[in-house]
Amino acid sequence: MDVKEYLLTSSQHSQQFSACLWDYNTLNVMKLYRNGGTISSNCLEMIGDEYILTGEVAKPLLHVWLLNNQDVSKNVRLILPEPATCLAVCPKQVYLAVGMTCKLYIWHISSGKLLSVQQKNYQPITCIKFSSDGAFVLVGGQDGMLVVYNLCDLIALSNNYLAQTDIGQVEPVYVKNDHSLPITNLHVGSFGKKSRLATVSTDQTCRLYNLLTGENLLTLVFDEPLTSVVFDACCWQLYVGCASGIMRAFNLQQPPRTVTHHITKKSSLTFEGHTKKVTCLALSLCNTVLASGSDDNFVFTWDIKSRQILKKIEHKAAITNIKFVMSFENFFADVMKPKTVLSSLERNTDFSNDFKISQIQLQDIELSDDENSIEKEKERDKIREENTRLRVINKQLYNAALEIRKKYSNNLRE
Repeated sequence: MDVKEYLLTSSQHSQQFSACLWDYNTLNVMKLYRNGGTISSNCLEMIGDEYILTGEVAKPLLHVWLLNNQDVSKNVRLILPEPATCLAVCPKQVYLAVGMTCKLYIWHISSGKLLSVQQKNYQPITCIKFSSDGAFVLVGGQDGMLVVYNLCDLIALSNNYLAQTDIGQVEPVYVKNDHSLPITNLHVGSFGKKSRLATVSTDQTCRLYNLLTGENLLTLVFDEPLTSVVFDACCWQLYVGCASGIMRAFNLQQPPRTVTHHITKKSSLTFEGHTKKVTCLALSLCNTVLASGSDDNFVFTWDIKSRQILKKIEHKAAITNIKFVMSFENFFADVMKPKTVLSSLERNTDFSNDFKISQIQLQDIELSDDENSIEKEKERDKIREENTRLRVINKQLYNAALEIRKKYSNNLRE
């Protein structure tokens, strides 16, 4: 049975809508999301099957829509210190990563607590991704630097009760400075720590890495600047968007013998149709349809096998984001009661005693009618204390496992 999918798009023209949900097979508009301003590139995400989250161009605001509501939610005010240049939500919808100029911010979504502020890049951050298992946070910047963090280090409890200036910066798992010009886009596979990672840059190169070790597996050199990248779930076919409007496909099942390989128009499969720069790419869940957005105001859907255009979706301005999404029932629900609770985002990393472990956990406590507010507060305090104790234990176990792994690896090498 085929899985029903829709296409979520945004453009630089926001008078009619900020984001639009399309049935890309029939070109029917399924839903319009309004009053969120113009959405920045790499600033369109979904929080599970309940919310759409976006960042507005040149304004320090994040906007949230319930899937079934075309108007911005007014119950939550997500105000940022600076305008967001990119954002990402972890696969389990627990943490939010936002890039603002050169800084990386990590928030706990349910409580709104700011967990970490990092500044490793020297120039503004252009793209952020979580690995499919949520273990890593990947950051690309205009300085050509790729920084990979361990999420556990960013949200570690030992850091949470000190000011960020006191604890210093978290050391990344690794930093790559292979690109000589800005990283314009990155994509990570769906196999957790065993995934591959691809980056593209205006220096005309696409680099493929081992996510866990950072080893450079392949460098593809093109004859024009690259603007976007995506590969299929199996990491067999790599697709890159170019500044000229052409898209190139490269077969990773038959890699070249050398690490560095030069690509020309004659030596690669091309998707030709756009007349201006390709700004974003997306693959359907079944990996049979490729969607591309461009500065020529069009979103094209392509049949991958034949490389033919299936549909053309015209917008009134350059495309900023495209995303394939599942046809969730909540898109068309008359009444929707989200399970995930969103809180206003805090501005500092100082933690006080009123830290909310999870809004959902607190709501799930069932107390009898005869208990007063003091007893309820005691029950919540017990949950906070138990959660804090478990987090400390988990952090200690994680550090011990790392030490054992290092020792075991060293013994094997000897």
